[in-house]
Amino acid sequence: MKFIIFNGTLKPDEESNTSAVCKMLQLAFKKIGDECEIVTMRDLKYDAATKDVDDELKPYIMDIFKSDGIVFATPIWWGGHSSHIQSMFQRLDPIYSWGKDNKFQPFYNKVFGTLVSGGGDGFQHIHGNCYNFATNLGFTIPPSCNIESKAQGMDEIVKDEQTLEQVKNCAINMSTWAKVLKEGNPTKDARHGTVDVSSVGGETDYAFSDSVQEEAAGVGIVTKQNATKDVPVGGEYMNVKKLGLAKK
Repeated sequence: MKFIIFNGTLKPDEESNTSAVCKMLQLAFKKIGDECEIVTMRDLKYDAATKDVDDELKPYIMDIFKSDGIVFATPIWWGGHSSHIQSMFQRLDPIYSWGKDNKFQPFYNKVFGTLVSGGGDGFQHIHGNCYNFATNLGFTIPPSCNIESKAQGMDEIVKDEQTLEQVKNCAINMSTWAKVLKEGNPTKDARHGTVDVSSVGGETDYAFSDSVQEEAAGVGIVTKQNATKDVPVGGEYMNVKKLGLAKK
């Protein structure tokens, strides 16, 4: 399994409680045999836009399609998530719009978790905003994948039992549910928007016209008409041109 943590810290790593918990979660994933990459957004030059932009964040957005799940990590900042996590909402919005227009959810087979660090109120509010966004994009949210770390400073964080237990829960449950989704493949049989794919019976491609298929550009349900030796019926392929995420 492969996971990506989008670290929305506003501080340098050595000063960041959020970064410290991100590293703990990364280690927990690795200990159970999974891959995990931390993308620290403050280190990237990117545009906080609601459209596709060819910048330093774009390759990591594209990597989501190849991952089994993602985590949004953020400090509590005046009761809400950081500006970097808000930028992720904005940058993924074109994919959400594409999914609605094409009645296909490209992230149905992927899991989503949250990591929130800081003191005071804001944990539930941030989790709720992130989960609402993630479910609209088609992610599955496993139980106990919402880390809430109130500990301050690296020395205290690594010794905090509550943080440690939540990190273990998040890593193990995300990995477990990702495997279930990979085997069950809800992308094939689940309802995408207003189209019930399971009723199609593999006879009609609801996702794309022939012209789009000829460009080999998109995320879609593979049916009998467009299946190949390498992409079986019910499989999934990425339509980067249709998403507007292709390199210029």
